[in-house]
Amino acid sequence: MNKIKNQRENSIFFSVILTTFNSELFIKTALRNLYSQTFKNFEIIMIDDGSSDSTLKIAKNYKNKTKIKFKIFALKHLGSPARSRNFGIKKSKGKFLCFHDCDDLFFKNKLEFLYKVINKKCSDVYYHNVYLTHKKKIFYCKNIDQVNSYKDLFFKGNRIILSSSCVKKSFLKDKNIQFSKKKQLISVEDYDFWLNIAKYKGKFLLVNKSLGANNLNYSSISKKRINHFLATWNVLKKNENNFKKMKITIFIRKIRVIISFTKIAVFEYNFQFLLFIFKFILFVK
Repeated sequence: MNKIKNQRENSIFFSVILTTFNSELFIKTALRNLYSQTFKNFEIIMIDDGSSDSTLKIAKNYKNKTKIKFKIFALKHLGSPARSRNFGIKKSKGKFLCFHDCDDLFFKNKLEFLYKVINKKCSDVYYHNVYLTHKKKIFYCKNIDQVNSYKDLFFKGNRIILSSSCVKKSFLKDKNIQFSKKKQLISVEDYDFWLNIAKYKGKFLLVNKSLGANNLNYSSISKKRINHFLATWNVLKKNENNFKKMKITIFIRKIRVIISFTKIAVFEYNFQFLLFIFKFILFVK
């Protein structure tokens, strides 16, 4: 009996790892879109980071109304997206993992389209274009160099929106790759995650089609500018020793990061953040 159960679980193609925290405004729409997927061989692994609103209640009501494999795990609040995602990876049964922040959306044909691409083209990470709801336009992702994806990602920056990604689970398991739970990398765990995959020669494939929507949540971690700037700097510091012979290029990369965040501060009239950047430049080693 257990052997038959294991065979069924191993036949799951996609695991959608859905992370939530006080997401009552988004959870209904997120689940409705997942339930409407035209491809049905997937499971939902929902990890809640100690919500104090009605997120769990809404999710449980939806779970009782569907035949889709849907598991809900309620954790004590820690404020660590990495912990939730790693927990979801551990509990997943699918061959491929799709990461879903609750305020983002999957278009109904996403999993079916990815399934067809995966069966035609071999890769370890698939990622696609995304519709940006706050800008009302499509974000077109760029190709990542297949010869040296690690170098490309380090020097040109993160070009993958996490909710657009689909990752081969066996690759993560074989290389023992997880999202970093270090506090100094909060808000850039995904960038660090891609760099780790690239460091182990993982292959990245751009699916040149918009298959989901990204909703910029103005209360999200990435909007905390100072922390996000420092986290970005920390991920560069973590990896720069692997490019010791490219000191000038590393210096240029850091200058570009500073300029990029300075532009954000000016655009947002965020003078506190702008002052922080100037002080950082004066004292950075």
